[in-house]
Amino acid sequence: MLMSADPETFVLHPHYAKHGLILVAAGRIDPDWASARLTQSWRDMAPKKFLKEWDAR
Repeated sequence: MLMSADPETFVLHPHYAKHGLILVAAGRIDPDWASARLTQSWRDMAPKKFLKEWDAR
């Protein structure tokens, strides 16, 4: 979806394709969007113990 929406920012490199990873072109991504996306991805995978500690801060 990201590559379809903005192929100049999100790039698939053959080396990373087998891992399901895409690259982000330097200087082309909104830092606030990236921070929110990384935080949400972490929250989706983090153990409940860590989420509880994170949310308590």
